[in-house]
This record gives sequence, structure tokens and C-alpha cells, in this order.
Amino acid sequence: MGAQRVWRVAGTDYQSQIDQLLVKLGVLNRRIEALEQGNSASSTVENLKASALIFSRELDEVRCSIATEPLAALLGGLMKS
Repeated sequence: MGAQRVWRVAGTDYQSQIDQLLVKLGVLNRRIEALEQGNSASSTVENLKASALIFSRELDEVRCSIATEPLAALLGGLMKS
């Protein structure tokens, strides 16, 4: 399973993005647990863990966007003054 990067689009509903990433992360974590309990190939588990890390980073990016967007708007308003 290849992970796809999620880029923020103007007007994007952040909560929807976060919810989708959390669902994907939950699915990956359950698959990892099942594979580890079944002693599956370590390469498969490692690939899933790498994908889970990518989704975690994407969650961080969305959350940072939420936090920095008001600051950017404020700074943009100050630059125009």
C-alpha cells in the first residue's frame, strides 16, 4: 500500500482531512498489530510502519496549518498597513 501525500487546498475543511488521516492511520495500526501477532514478513510490517509515519506527519502538517493560518493572515494585514 503506497501512501499519498495530502496537500492543503484553499478552503479545505481541516477537520475532514484530520478525520480521514486518523481513519487511515487506525487501519494501518490494526494491520501492523495483526501482522506482528502472526509473525508475518518483517518487510511488510516495516512498509506499513513507514506508511503510518507518513500519515502521522501529514496529520502534524494539517494541525500546524490550522495554527499558523491566523498568524499568516495577521502578518499579511500588518504588511499592507
